[in-house]
Amino acid sequence: MRFVAVGNANLDIKIFTERIPSGDESVDALAASVTAGGAASNFAIAAAKIGIESHIIASLGDDSLGRIYLETMKQCGVNLSSVKVVEGMRTGLVVIINVLGEDRRMIESSGANEELRGSDIIERKELISSADEVHMASVRPEVASSVLELRKDASWDPGMRMIRKHRDEIWSLLGKTGKIFLNEKEAIALSGESDPLDSVIKIAGRGPNEVIVKMGAKGSLAWVEGEIYKVEAIPVKVVDTTGAGDIFAAVYLKARKRNYSVEDCLKLANAASAIKVSRPSTVNAMPSWDEIQTMSLVFYGK
Repeated sequence: MRFVAVGNANLDIKIFTERIPSGDESVDALAASVTAGGAASNFAIAAAKIGIESHIIASLGDDSLGRIYLETMKQCGVNLSSVKVVEGMRTGLVVIINVLGEDRRMIESSGANEELRGSDIIERKELISSADEVHMASVRPEVASSVLELRKDASWDPGMRMIRKHRDEIWSLLGKTGKIFLNEKEAIALSGESDPLDSVIKIAGRGPNEVIVKMGAKGSLAWVEGEIYKVEAIPVKVVDTTGAGDIFAAVYLKARKRNYSVEDCLKLANAASAIKVSRPSTVNAMPSWDEIQTMSLVFYGK
């Protein structure tokens, strides 16, 4: 099975702290890490971890940040032959601040990610056409449109940042999209509705084959072929949410390809996210397929 991720290639600087410092103040970090990141990159790492041949199409700068990114992704088993390196550009950078007991905060600098073009997708059409799944994450509508011209069944996780910037363009492309992944806030922002279920129904009306919404502690729901499915979450202590949505998508897509029921796909995806958020780090915290199946069986049963 081969999955292709399309989207951002970043270096993530992640900091854990008890509180945000005031002006002209410093506080001690409880922990810190520097590693590869970006939603598509996290998806590619997650796919490799659960036993899938994983490729990524992304754009990097020719700098030290890019070299760290490439080395990390290589160690994770991701095929990097379709990564574009742009001379004179800086690799994308994200600072992630995890304050204990609060939602994470992120400061993003796109860098070379802005250089990923629709023409890059066309140049890699053979890879895209031959993949079992193509998953886009946090890509601009221009790039998404090029992917969707080649793969009507592609999945898409646009992310809140892109929804805020390009809501109308994303909305116009939903009819060409195979599966769309959103969290609760994103579904509401994209649909204009105030309730997740109403949001799913409205988004489904635009034409995607499947609409999947990740709702954290409230579980997940999906619209597939006119049916609504909802599965409760597995309660765990949340340590680090970065990458949880990406392993969710990778596991859901693998399970769908293996012809699991929609409900079982959601259970496995929930289990994967639960394991991920209970661990610090992103790259080293991605669970294996065996871990995911065990967690799902322990909590949900057969």
